[in-house]
Amino acid sequence: MVPNFHHTPRQLAVLILATAATAGCSRGSAPVPSDTTSAQAAPAAAADTSAIVRGAVTSVSATVLVIKTDTSTVTVNVVQPFQVYASEPGRLADVKDNSFIGVTTVKQPDGAEKATEIHIFAEALRGLGEGSHMMTEDTSGGGHRMTNGAVSTSRMSNGNVASTNGSTYVVQYPGGSQQVTVPANTPVTEIKATTKTLAAGDQVFVMVKKGADGSLSASKALLAGK
Repeated sequence: MVPNFHHTPRQLAVLILATAATAGCSRGSAPVPSDTTSAQAAPAAAADTSAIVRGAVTSVSATVLVIKTDTSTVTVNVVQPFQVYASEPGRLADVKDNSFIGVTTVKQPDGAEKATEIHIFAEALRGLGEGSHMMTEDTSGGGHRMTNGAVSTSRMSNGNVASTNGSTYVVQYPGGSQQVTVPANTPVTEIKATTKTLAAGDQVFVMVKKGADGSLSASKALLAGK
């Protein structure tokens, strides 16, 4: 199976979901998931200061980034050094002990969660969207789930993540954990730092912080593809 690295905005929004939307930019930020069981475990200090702004870059300089969202135009102060991240192909063998990952799963008839795609975050992005959130639901109570957390290899049923027989991962996050069955052919992407620079027209997710004066600032952005 060939991974699709041009994720939809909805997929990436859930993948890097902020624990809370920042006032003033929430309508252009990542949507709140239908399953918010992990939100209570989020650090209280981050509740009103962090968000994800999603949209198209209209202009960018060394100091200011302007993003056109679905509903408005958002100006973000650029904090240097500003780092851009992008997705590239990975392998199951790249999932190491304590790797921070996002795993998309679908519930099986026996109740198990089966991985359909795994995303490995750069260490600098550890903690983004931590928890387990429903992406879609169907009338049977199933659907796709996104779980972001740290893999504990000590709790894998098979310690060789590259095994042709696949593995069972336990993905841990504050307040809980999710056991996931991982077939050997599960597509894997790595979200890594890149030397690419942002340009007008780029679709991005920008991790912003809100200052006491209401201004937004950011030192990281993820290219979402086109």
